Amino acid sequence: MAVVAVVALQHPNGRQAKPVSLKTSTSTVTATATKTTTKTPPPSHPSTPVSSASGTSGSSTSSGHPIPLVVLNTTSINGLADTAAQQFEAGGWTVTDKENYSNDILSTCAYYDPSDPANQQQAEQLQQEFPAIKRVKERFPDLPAGPIVVALTSDYSG
Repeated sequence: MAVVAVVALQHPNGRQAKPVSLKTSTSTVTATATKTTTKTPPPSHPSTPVSSASGTSGSSTSSGHPIPLVVLNTTSINGLADTAAQQFEAGGWTVTDKENYSNDILSTCAYYDPSDPANQQQAEQLQQEFPAIKRVKERFPDLPAGPIVVALTSDYSG
């Protein structure tokens, strides 16, 4: 079959074509090809990306949520931060840190950094997706740095 293709390419429509090298997995075949011009019709619609209807803005990670989370375990339940982090990640969130934390947090809360309004919006979205998060509040200085810090208490039932 390759021989037929080479012969056909050498004299298409009775014209001589310039030689072209074709590489295969085991050898290189020299053949000739003719230059053909085809016109491609213009696209019927613009190729600009469609924005999402979620109302969020900013750059997003591959997970779909632009703001990463820090997860704190304020209980004596071993592995609670790991369990919650896995649940958040399964929901498309990125968890950058998990820690045990000692403080008198009343109920599971997503604390947001108020320096960027998107942080509060994302914290509220997180609460909607995970109703075990009882509150959304502005972060306080003793918390670890992060746009959203989720403090888990004994009421967390993810």
